[in-house]
Amino acid sequence: MMHNDLPIRLQRVGYREKGTQYHYGPHRHDIYQWYCVLYGVVDMAIEQEHHLLRAEECILIPPGATRSPRSVERAPGYLWAHFANLRLDLEPITGCVLAIPMELRGDLLALVSETQNPVDSQADDLIAILLSRILIGLRRGCAGGGAAAGQRSSSLHAAYQTEIVQRVESYVRNNLGRPLARADLARVVRLSPAHLARIVQRVRHKTLNELVTATRLEYSKKLLLESTLSISQICMSVGYRSFSHFSTLFRRYVGIPPSDYRQSGGRTWRKEFS
Repeated sequence: MMHNDLPIRLQRVGYREKGTQYHYGPHRHDIYQWYCVLYGVVDMAIEQEHHLLRAEECILIPPGATRSPRSVERAPGYLWAHFANLRLDLEPITGCVLAIPMELRGDLLALVSETQNPVDSQADDLIAILLSRILIGLRRGCAGGGAAAGQRSSSLHAAYQTEIVQRVESYVRNNLGRPLARADLARVVRLSPAHLARIVQRVRHKTLNELVTATRLEYSKKLLLESTLSISQICMSVGYRSFSHFSTLFRRYVGIPPSDYRQSGGRTWRKEFS
């Protein structure tokens, strides 16, 4: 791909999730590699010097240097990019661990999104632009003393996880009448089922199954109050093939049977779930 109007020429970029046994043996590249950890911890050995990267920290590896990443204690998720440098002064930020400053976190979040889910043929150009902005911002941070670069925050990671959960919730709402397996939901956001389940638990304090059930029942409540559909029809429309199972779940989560909920106009004697 060609980016002649940009200060870098992007060659490859990717987002990956690895387990606690993640280890990539010593290897080299003839161009720059930018490596950024989104969650977990990675020990990056560069020419036998070890650098510990935690969430929202990155390192720029120079061309020709031998590098070998390894997970430490926690399974990591990370972004990486290989690029040729055309005119940036990267020497001050090469080979050192840098935290992503607050003002660059929006760009990093956008970079994650574009890398995972490229929207159109211009995604490559946008990825190159976002990476250029991040590199320039990191360079300016070093020139200004790097005070912000030394302070880590979990705000980006939290925003990224919330966005993932919101995309899953949107998919569930738009597909209530279909079976919704863990693997199906994980494919929507291109994560493993286990990792998606951890994110949902962290953000919504629910299991994946509880999230789907809550979404189905919230919509069934809306239909009970706002439509003339029979309860059996509502049961089917929100994805339940067994009326007795639907009724049991509804009573467990809402506190009263669906027929009573409709007759009472939505009044219950139990705090409703969110």
